[in-house]
Amino acid sequence: MPPLALHVTAGVPTLLQLEAPLPPSTPSLPVDEARIQLVPLSPGSWLILPSTSLAEGEEVPLILEAGPNTEPLRFTLVTRREETDVTVRVVRAESATEDEAARALALHLLATPPARVALIWPRTVASAPGHNRVRVESVLWMGQRFFATASVRDSQKRAPPWRLVQVRLRATLADGSHLEWPAHLVSDSPGVKGQRYVFTSLLPEGTSHPEVALDGENAPGRFHPLPEDEEPRP
Repeated sequence: MPPLALHVTAGVPTLLQLEAPLPPSTPSLPVDEARIQLVPLSPGSWLILPSTSLAEGEEVPLILEAGPNTEPLRFTLVTRREETDVTVRVVRAESATEDEAARALALHLLATPPARVALIWPRTVASAPGHNRVRVESVLWMGQRFFATASVRDSQKRAPPWRLVQVRLRATLADGSHLEWPAHLVSDSPGVKGQRYVFTSLLPEGTSHPEVALDGENAPGRFHPLPEDEEPRP
């Protein structure tokens, strides 16, 4: 899975915090990276202090090593105009059993003709590079969990196909801060005109206003609202 992007800005500290019961971790930047400081505050929390903003399109890897037999957590630090992450909380993902059940249902939805499932149809359409179009077509809510279908349509025959490689979700906490995490993503085989995807996740308790960003291989997407209560499309 591609790393999550953390948005940093010169002169604005970003708090990176691991919430229990995550294992102790040690963050690291590239050895020659002198523009960004990592200041430890307490076990499991650090301040990210960039002295200068990063250039457009530049990505700086940040890796949290969690010891032997544990996959490291990978992030990229990027700078975007008018977007800065002030607080980033890292929490443990849902259990493997829940994840496997969600994946099975996601694969079922992917294999089901769209006309057979009554879903919510959002109005938001996001454009992708190369005159392709990526669209969140429908959303199915089951309590706090949702399943969303998306499609990529290749509208330029000579352009390389655009691939959806990661779906990032963001929701608002009661104090106004944001929680960001990756959705679980499955896809079918590419067709002549494009490809279909299903992504799923749980909306954490105490959050509201979910948003979704669709990322290509070299083109991170922007956040758009994920519909919660629109009427199903007839």
